[in-house]
Amino acid sequence: MSVEELRDISQKALKSALKENVDQAQVAAFLFDSARTRFANSQVHQNMVSKKGGVAIKVAIGKRIGFMRADVLEAEQIKNAVGQAIKIARVNPEDKYFKSFPEPERWQSLQDAFDDDTANCSPDYRAERVKEAIEVSHSESPLVKAVAGSILSSSYSLAVTNSLGMSAWTKMSLASMNVTVISEKTGSEGFGYAEQSSRHIKDIDPVKLATQASKKSVKSINPAKISPGEYEVVLSPIATSSFFTFLSLIGFSAAPYQRGESFVKYHLNEQVFDEKLSVKDDAGDPRTVFKLAVDGEGVTKKRVPLIEKGVVSEESICHDTSTANREDRQSTGHALPHGLIRMTRPIPFPINVIVHHGTASVDEMIKETGHGIFVTRFHYTNPVVPAKAVLTGLTRDGTFLIENGELTKPIKNMRYTDTMLSALKHISMMGKELEAIRLGTVTVPAMKLEKLRFTGATEY
Repeated sequence: MSVEELRDISQKALKSALKENVDQAQVAAFLFDSARTRFANSQVHQNMVSKKGGVAIKVAIGKRIGFMRADVLEAEQIKNAVGQAIKIARVNPEDKYFKSFPEPERWQSLQDAFDDDTANCSPDYRAERVKEAIEVSHSESPLVKAVAGSILSSSYSLAVTNSLGMSAWTKMSLASMNVTVISEKTGSEGFGYAEQSSRHIKDIDPVKLATQASKKSVKSINPAKISPGEYEVVLSPIATSSFFTFLSLIGFSAAPYQRGESFVKYHLNEQVFDEKLSVKDDAGDPRTVFKLAVDGEGVTKKRVPLIEKGVVSEESICHDTSTANREDRQSTGHALPHGLIRMTRPIPFPINVIVHHGTASVDEMIKETGHGIFVTRFHYTNPVVPAKAVLTGLTRDGTFLIENGELTKPIKNMRYTDTMLSALKHISMMGKELEAIRLGTVTVPAMKLEKLRFTGATEY
């Protein structure tokens, strides 16, 4: 189904709502096509294809708002969804902050957002890339026991129409691959991991990913246990991405900011991070992968300066129309795209995060570290105290001790618990290369931090 067909669906649904004498109405029609090939134990074990389309309908009767999302694109079922949205509006309490749905504005498509090869990628092509990754991994060392991961090819289309004259549409493609390698020697296992995201499936490099993951896997065998404490750390881009993903959710979203749960609210116009750190959210930057021209309400996605030379401000906050109405501000175009990002209670937050790069290589960072830890990635990351930007998580898939400028031995995984206001306050070095991580929602360099507090050690 084309974006033009989605536009037609949204316009017909809008007309259906307006016939019921609502004051305002908004309809978003979407379609997410995705295909994923999964592999484990060095063989493909699943090919999955998903085609998820639907409508998100919002109506206003006075200040009473009704919302209904239905994962259907058939006319009769859409008509029923419109009716449900109207019923909800009639029984909902008034939203005292409601002013209006978004006014129409000029917008333009983003260049190179959509790639036909990615959108129409065959399972055979994905299987060949998996085969390459498996063969390269096993050729790296006889100690490699198993290779696992997945490769994704997908496309997303969105059309938004409202009763004020808004009519906007956008589409993008997205590809990604991740590879986990398990090695074994004398009963001890080692793990390695690598990932890549792009709008172009042909940019995905399984050979590079497999080489990186398998080398770390072999080096990770027989890890030693070290004591918790504060360490210098060198973070790969994958590890760095965890910090900025969660800062985006708990810090730069208007929802926690307005609830008093964002660290930004308590440090306005203060330099809370190292002055080397500048971060923006910018869908128009060619380095970001998640390229949508408009948000889930049809509002143009604006560039937002999240951190400028370590300083945060009111301009760091990302809004949708609802949160903007509460502060007499304008939406920054951060209503989430329907059917693409799963959240029980959707909130506006940045999904085109780009961290300004530095000038160092990872090898140079390691060389400048006297006694520290190299982290490939974190998992089970969660906020502990959002208002203080305290996060916790575990290292995974390649954690190494650094001594006198060299990686000397693998170590068992460690739990960190620290406030990002401390960890990112003293950034020694920043990588010169940016990588798009987490399906391209975060584009980051490697980093060397003066200290990160580790509070526990695992037995694996």
